[in-house]
Amino acid sequence: MGAVDDSSFFLYGVGERPEALTLGSLVLEKYWQPMVARHYTHEQLSGEALQTHAYSTQANNLVFHGCSRISPSVSIEGGDIVNLGLAYNKDLERVVVAEKGTRMILKDPESFLTTNVLANPQAQQKLKLWLSAAQSSYMLNLKFARRPKVWLLTGLYLLEKTRTIVSKGQSADISAGVSSALVGALSGVPIGGSVSLGLGSSWEMAMEIADPHVWAAQFRLLDARFIKMGKGGVDGVKLPMTMGLYRDVTSLNGRRAARGDSEVESVEQVELGLEGDEGEEAYVEDQDSEELEEYERALEKVMKSFEMAPKYMLE
Repeated sequence: MGAVDDSSFFLYGVGERPEALTLGSLVLEKYWQPMVARHYTHEQLSGEALQTHAYSTQANNLVFHGCSRISPSVSIEGGDIVNLGLAYNKDLERVVVAEKGTRMILKDPESFLTTNVLANPQAQQKLKLWLSAAQSSYMLNLKFARRPKVWLLTGLYLLEKTRTIVSKGQSADISAGVSSALVGALSGVPIGGSVSLGLGSSWEMAMEIADPHVWAAQFRLLDARFIKMGKGGVDGVKLPMTMGLYRDVTSLNGRRAARGDSEVESVEQVELGLEGDEGEEAYVEDQDSEELEEYERALEKVMKSFEMAPKYMLE
């Protein structure tokens, strides 16, 4: 398992139940908090379905080191240690040790999105709500208007019998490094116990979890292209995967004006696909920025307006 490229996986601060974080799940905006954000949980793949749609690899004695992608890199010693970025940038640097684990990754994410995820009525309903709200007149008139970010979970690490070691009190000027020797030194430390490395640096045994949990995940960003509709229907040729949007409850006439348009054309449908696989760079952003928080508050407000609106106002 050490030969595969895991640069696009991210390590979570706490493992999630395997039935809660599954291949094909969708997360609106906050992939680093998938159970807190608005999300759709796809049916868990197992048996023949897992063999058909995903590559699955099992291994023993796994060690994952997670550090912030916005912090200076630390030294890694030991070829058996997998270095991942933390899903949430402000989590403490940590090491997760597992007696055994399974790496699962979709063989063809684009095809799986089309034939499995978007074919599910529940996924359609949630996407329709998220995208309709994001493309509403209210959102488009905000100064920080942008396309919504919907993430498809395309890979995960399911780990069993894990121990989590967290960095405590490390100086910003010191990179103590993570080594097999450090992991070994902490193997007998009880929960809450720690090992000091000197110069203000120490590692604490934070938790143990015996049951299988998802500790690392990989996402791809959905490419949602909003389509102009006029008297002649969709501009251009027939598109491979489109979804109709709700009428805009934030607009007086219920029509959804395309940003920058002054005519009667409106955006009524969205073409769905996947963005290019750009690796870690696609994820880097200020997760606690004021602009992101304002955008999320506004989007949540509009989504609730759609949810409370009578059905006849949406169709």
